[in-house]
Amino acid sequence: MYSIFESWEAATGAALRIYDPFAYRPALYTRMVPVCLSETLALAERWPVLWRRDAHGDPDLVVLRGLHPQHELPEAHGVSRTALPLLVQAFPFRFRDPTAGGEIGLERGAPMRERDAGSYIISETGELLPGAELKLRALEAWEAERALRHDVTAAVFRHGLLEPVRLPGDLSARFGLPDFMVVVPHPDDSLIFGAIDPAHWRLVAQFLAAQRLSLYTMARLIALTEGAA
Repeated sequence: MYSIFESWEAATGAALRIYDPFAYRPALYTRMVPVCLSETLALAERWPVLWRRDAHGDPDLVVLRGLHPQHELPEAHGVSRTALPLLVQAFPFRFRDPTAGGEIGLERGAPMRERDAGSYIISETGELLPGAELKLRALEAWEAERALRHDVTAAVFRHGLLEPVRLPGDLSARFGLPDFMVVVPHPDDSLIFGAIDPAHWRLVAQFLAAQRLSLYTMARLIALTEGAA
């Protein structure tokens, strides 16, 4: 989803225009997007939420929105902006280092299609304009759960509370998909919640249930992808 980072100063100094999420490629083509725990509750109604290994071999919690790496995602135009993963809602705003957060800038590149006139990021008086503010709120919401997501992921992997997700036939090989994992049914709660602030227990419990339920969307996703192919 990301390739070239442009600093906030460079982007705003060049009076760059930004557009709604569906004007950009990630909303229509990025099949795996990192997610935080709270957004899983809504995403799981439509797509599987799974762990995979990232390029460094570290576990990464993602939503799987499609199987084919090059085709437009099934139902890409059938959801609202708020139904998209937070990082897609925020695009082209991004962190310089997506794995560590920190400095915020923009992904350099033009939209695929300019669905509207777009807007600038800041006004003449230096204030954030509404479109930019919406995108930054989405990015900040994702960042706010970085530590919690890390702690839950670490606990699940440390205690082996995972099982592989098997796709039928040769789907994984045909579409170049990584190995996926999901929390086991009825995990030992003490092994997960023991490392989590009690203030987050309710959210974590909801996430664990939602992730298991999201597996039921896999069959529908396969049917949509095969139908589009």
